[in-house]
Amino acid sequence: MASLPNRKGENDTPNPKETGNQAIVSWVMSNVSHARNQRDEKHSRRWEEYTRLYRGMWSAEDKSTDSERSRLIAPALSQAIEMSVAEIEEAVFGREAWFGTEDDDNSPEDVLQLRDNLLYDFDKMGVEDNISKTFLLGAIYGTGIAKIHVVRHREAVPGPTGEPSFQDTARVKLEAIRPDEFVIDPSATTIDDAMFCAHEVVKPLHSVKMKQERGIYKKGFVGAYTGQTYGDTDGAGPKNYDSQDNAALITEYYGKVPKRFIKGKGEAGMVEVIITIANETTLLKIVENPFTMKDRPIVAYQHDTVPGEFWGRGVAEKGYNPQKALDSELRARIDALALMTAPMMGADMTRLGDRYAEFKVRPGKTVFTRGRPSEIYEPVAFGNPAQLGATFQHTGDLERMVQMGTGSMDSATPSSTNRRNETVGGMSQINSGFLKRSKRTLANIERQFLDPLIRKAMWRYSQFDPQRYPSDYEFRVHTAMGLMAKEVENSNLTQMLGFLQPGSQEQKLVLAALFENTISSEKSALLKAIQTMNKEPSEEEQKQAQEMQALQQRAMKAEVELAEAEVRKTLAEEKLTMAKTEHELVKTDLEDDLVEIQAANAATAASKARTSERQNEIQAARVIVENKKVDSDRNKRKDS
Repeated sequence: MASLPNRKGENDTPNPKETGNQAIVSWVMSNVSHARNQRDEKHSRRWEEYTRLYRGMWSAEDKSTDSERSRLIAPALSQAIEMSVAEIEEAVFGREAWFGTEDDDNSPEDVLQLRDNLLYDFDKMGVEDNISKTFLLGAIYGTGIAKIHVVRHREAVPGPTGEPSFQDTARVKLEAIRPDEFVIDPSATTIDDAMFCAHEVVKPLHSVKMKQERGIYKKGFVGAYTGQTYGDTDGAGPKNYDSQDNAALITEYYGKVPKRFIKGKGEAGMVEVIITIANETTLLKIVENPFTMKDRPIVAYQHDTVPGEFWGRGVAEKGYNPQKALDSELRARIDALALMTAPMMGADMTRLGDRYAEFKVRPGKTVFTRGRPSEIYEPVAFGNPAQLGATFQHTGDLERMVQMGTGSMDSATPSSTNRRNETVGGMSQINSGFLKRSKRTLANIERQFLDPLIRKAMWRYSQFDPQRYPSDYEFRVHTAMGLMAKEVENSNLTQMLGFLQPGSQEQKLVLAALFENTISSEKSALLKAIQTMNKEPSEEEQKQAQEMQALQQRAMKAEVELAEAEVRKTLAEEKLTMAKTEHELVKTDLEDDLVEIQAANAATAASKARTSERQNEIQAARVIVENKKVDSDRNKRKDS
């Protein structure tokens, strides 16, 4: 789209043929088009190339020489960008409570509750994810930009009858904005100083019509956008849209306009408004800034400071030149390898059997010549591949230059190039040096991005959800750098504790300072406990403490006496148990002896019975023998 040659200012008069909405649309789009052209003139080509280098996409514009054939893109710059963003995310989100608040009235409980509510709402609305996207865009293009939305969020809550009911609440969302979709007053260096800023983005046409039906946008025909977009996601330049894409180009303007365009505002001066325009022609919404603090819902930071400019310097810009040299080195090496390794032949055309035959070398091919082939063909050699070994070492040095330029030092550099990566100490320097290397970037993120973001989010919640976020407070925000400073201070205080006597007043004061610096969710309870511990008791409290101590001593003495009595009772019971046991053992032995005696008596009686029986048998035998002897004697007398 062609921009208008002149930028309209406050005192410019609109075209007489333009009235109402047409006049303000024309005034806004003339300023936006002029600012867009100013931006693209300085940055669009570089941003497109940064995108290609980050995503590894080749373009003919990136050739170092006309003879260059290889399309390789080294991943060094992409890795540096990823490493920088990862380290920034670790520095910012490395704690569960990634920002802290401090109340100016020395009553931290209310602000701590607000902080916890804000952390919860940020997590529910995916704010952290869009902050990470903003960090990535800032590292690539040099400027991180995000837009704050206030949306109505429907949430299910348990109803009185057990069935869920739905409750609408105001929630703050964050949207990361690509720099090539953002336009700002060319003479401004910050969002607040600019007369205006605008976000140009293509959105589905049906979403625009839905907002018209819901009354968010004005009624009116909005057709499909046919033209070029300004965002470039693959480095190939703006994308062309036609009617089949069913998309609309939405321009969201945040800034000042002459009061004459707003009914009831008079003619002189300017007023802060929010304007939404479709396809650069149709006015969808115009409202005076509705926020309590009259601030613009845009936050932006420079990854690396460029004084006097809104647009900053990113990792891609800092590592651009060594990355281009590295790509040239790699492509020249690959092109040279192709010439050295692919067989090439020279031939005498007058002695070839078929001068129009294909002479590409391949296995099994037969060529016809008029004479000895060795006299007609001659190999053409461009060198030995082994000679390219030195160029591969050069790539390691160029990778090191990329890391030097970007400050994204890591262990990917070969050990042969940087001996630091062979030692534990060297690796420790890599892990611990980021804060020093990126202190300015983290400071910019805190001062220009996170602090305004949290403040503006608090202001919007206080305006649209005052029950959960009361507005009668003043607070200070501590994010990445502030939290790290607190960690360093806490480390020093922890070391001091080792030199203080336990229970002393000095130790209590150091403990209070430690808990004052903590960002724990239990900070309020910890501070109360420390304050209670450090509080000097009154005379009445001391008297009560003494009486309580005396009672505790008497109770302890009674408990000791009771314990001793229990011990004596236990010993007596043990002795009684042992005596009973011995008695039972003796009784058992006596019973066993009695059984044995009874058994012996029974055996004796049985023996006596057997003896008596034998005596009776012997007596009977004797009687029989005597009788036989008498009979024998009688017979003998008869015979004589």
